[in-house]
Amino acid sequence: MRIVKSVPANIEHLLDRYEKNGHLTMQASLMGKQSVVYRLQEYCLKVYTPRGKVDGELECEALLSLQNNPHVPELYAYASGNFVLTEWIEGFNLSEHRATYGHIPHNLIYDLFSTELQQIQAGYRDWDVIRYENLLWTATGEVKRTDFWLCEPVSCMRLRERLQHNIIRKIERIYSGDETDLEEVVHYFDRHGLTTTEVQEALAHFRSHTPRMALAQ
Repeated sequence: MRIVKSVPANIEHLLDRYEKNGHLTMQASLMGKQSVVYRLQEYCLKVYTPRGKVDGELECEALLSLQNNPHVPELYAYASGNFVLTEWIEGFNLSEHRATYGHIPHNLIYDLFSTELQQIQAGYRDWDVIRYENLLWTATGEVKRTDFWLCEPVSCMRLRERLQHNIIRKIERIYSGDETDLEEVVHYFDRHGLTTTEVQEALAHFRSHTPRMALAQ
C-alpha cells in the first residue's frame, strides 16, 4: 500500500488490515462487476474485484499522474489493482442534476470537452466510451470525474499533439456551428432524455463562453 496523502490513523489501519486479509465489514455504496465502492467519512474506497484488477492498476496509475487536474478527485492511498482511496465527491451526474435542480449544468458542454482536453494534455488517452457518464457536478458548480480505468498513457509527444489537435478542431467546428461533430455528445444527451430546447440552450451557452476553450489553452 502506498500512502499519497496523510489519512486518519483509523482509516490507514483499516486499509492495512484489508490489504492483509481482504475482508471488509461495511455496507457498500455501489457495487459493480469490476469494483465495489464504500464511503468512509469524507473518503471514497474503491475495491477492485478479480475481474477489475488489471483496469484497477491502470486507474491507480492514471489517478496518481492526473492529480494536478481540477476534475480529478484527490488521491490519498492505493494498492495497485487492489484498492484506491480518494476524496468522496458529493455531486450529481447529469440525470441527477436535472432531476434535483430542474435544469442541466450551465457549463455542460464546456465541462465535457474541458475534462477530456485536460486529460489529453496531461498525456492520457481515454478509451471509455461512456466517459461522460462518470462526470459529477457539485453544488458549487465544479465538475469531477469518478472513473479512470480506461485511461491509457500516451508517451509519444507527436501522438499526444495529434489527439489534442483533433479535439481542438472538433471544438472549433462546434463553435462555428458545424454540429456534425456533436454526434457523441448528442448520444449522451439522448440517454439522459434532454429535450431539443435543452440541447440548443447548452450549445448556445457553450458558444458564448468567454474565453473560448480552444483559444484559452
